[in-house]
Amino acid sequence: MAKRYWAQLIEMDEEVEAASIPGASDHESAADAIVTDFVGAMGGAITSGAVRVWVEGGASKTYDWSAEFELPEDSGLDDDEDIEVEGEIVLTERMG
Repeated sequence: MAKRYWAQLIEMDEEVEAASIPGASDHESAADAIVTDFVGAMGGAITSGAVRVWVEGGASKTYDWSAEFELPEDSGLDDDEDIEVEGEIVLTERMG
């Protein structure tokens, strides 16, 4: 049976429900998946935080995360045009 990973954004102003992360292969991929979804849903308004990830019935790991965005250099775009932003989630595991 495959391991079931759970993740929860922590240290937020409001408590965020834990979520099962389908298809996660390890703690880090589960953390990346929930943070990517969260940053997308927030439109990039929140760019750092912490996430706790655990295997059902197993050990947990906590990661600090930050989202780094790269805006395209085409600054002459109309305000009505959608801009495609490249982004990367950086995870740093907390030790101890």
